[in-house]
Amino acid sequence: MNNSLEKDNITIIIVDDDEDIRINTADLLSTQYKNIELYDSPIKIIKKITPNLPAIILTDLRMPDADGFEFAQKVQEIDPNLPVILMTGYGDISIAVDAIKHGIYDFIEKPFDIDHLMDSIHRAIEKRFLTLSLAEIQQKLDNNIKIENRLIGYCPAIKQLKRDIVDFAPMDIPIMIYGETGSGKELAARCLHEYSSRSQYNFVPLNCAAIPEQLAEAELFGYKKGAFTDAKSSRIGKLEYAKNGTLFLDEIESLSLATQAKLLRALSDNVITPIGSNEEIPINCRIISATKEDLRNNNDFRQDLFFRLQVAEIKIPPLKERKEDIAHLFEVFSIQHCKNLGTNYRAITPYTLDKLMSYSWPGNVRELINVSTRYAIKNCSDIDYALESTETFIETDSQGKSLKELVEKYESSVIKLKLHEHRGKVSKVLDELSIERRTFNQKLNKYNINTSDYKLKEE
Repeated sequence: MNNSLEKDNITIIIVDDDEDIRINTADLLSTQYKNIELYDSPIKIIKKITPNLPAIILTDLRMPDADGFEFAQKVQEIDPNLPVILMTGYGDISIAVDAIKHGIYDFIEKPFDIDHLMDSIHRAIEKRFLTLSLAEIQQKLDNNIKIENRLIGYCPAIKQLKRDIVDFAPMDIPIMIYGETGSGKELAARCLHEYSSRSQYNFVPLNCAAIPEQLAEAELFGYKKGAFTDAKSSRIGKLEYAKNGTLFLDEIESLSLATQAKLLRALSDNVITPIGSNEEIPINCRIISATKEDLRNNNDFRQDLFFRLQVAEIKIPPLKERKEDIAHLFEVFSIQHCKNLGTNYRAITPYTLDKLMSYSWPGNVRELINVSTRYAIKNCSDIDYALESTETFIETDSQGKSLKELVEKYESSVIKLKLHEHRGKVSKVLDELSIERRTFNQKLNKYNINTSDYKLKEE
């Protein structure tokens, strides 16, 4: 639901098999209301009824292929707060009165008393508007609570970021996220998705910089079997796979101008044509883009695509500009890594704090997470080691241990770390570590690692 809900946006749905009644009622209501939809049967509208639909329903009680009361009851099962007004004949008054006892909002007797009809419609719209407004406020309060647990930090820029995400998430509009590498652009995009009406559908991330230019079109639009040499089977593209959900295009500045033109056409027409096919496939997804560059007036980025993607923008500050959050972030991640690695956490010392605050953090939060991991591996006692650029694993108590023992310790730690980073999603860990699933499962058994532990920790 859009958080700019207004009474004028609420639709009046009229259902009646009598065409004259439908048209005459719509003409009457159109003098005060602009959004009116007409249907000759409940069968044609019931699938469109969803929770929090900004609408009220005016339906006939008796129709050849449906019963208005049964239709109203089905609507109530979907959304008990959606007002349904029954239109009844004189002989159906007792049924209508009984219907109100079962939650139906009101009934109007045919032929209409115009004042009664307009009053009932007006009250129903007022009720629907109030219900949706309260639900919207509650959702925003819930999202405020959730985001405090997802985005760590209290500096002014992060507080503004949290407000922007909570405000923009319910708006079904394209959003551009600006931020340096490692600053948390994908996390922000996931929050925008999870706090939106599309949250029950797929969140599909695509790193445009990781796609070879010749494969970008195939990734976005899909392809049919035999479309090119290696196309041994058909595959749907990310735009289609994100149906009803969110497509996150990270590092979108990496797309070639040719691919940008095709993406713009797809977004303008809301259809795609897979490679090797003449069939147009409709698409319906929200686009969230991310970039570390300024794309306005950028010669390497189509400005018509830029304006389509940046309806709203969110800026994530680099870590060096939010130093008041560094110590808290480092402590939170260090504690979590200690739990995952089975080591004891030790509070940071003044020396450690000074090192953290004086470091430039070119890799932003992603680098801080890696540093806190190495810090946990070293039993929270060696910040100098943790800040080294090398990722070589050295045990503090390596004396007396064989090379095999040290390698196994490191291997176990890396697996736990990657499971933590990817929230227990094995497929992502397999991709990052370039390891086969069978070998990975053997190592899980060897080191007694349970992937579900990492899913629970993050949910």
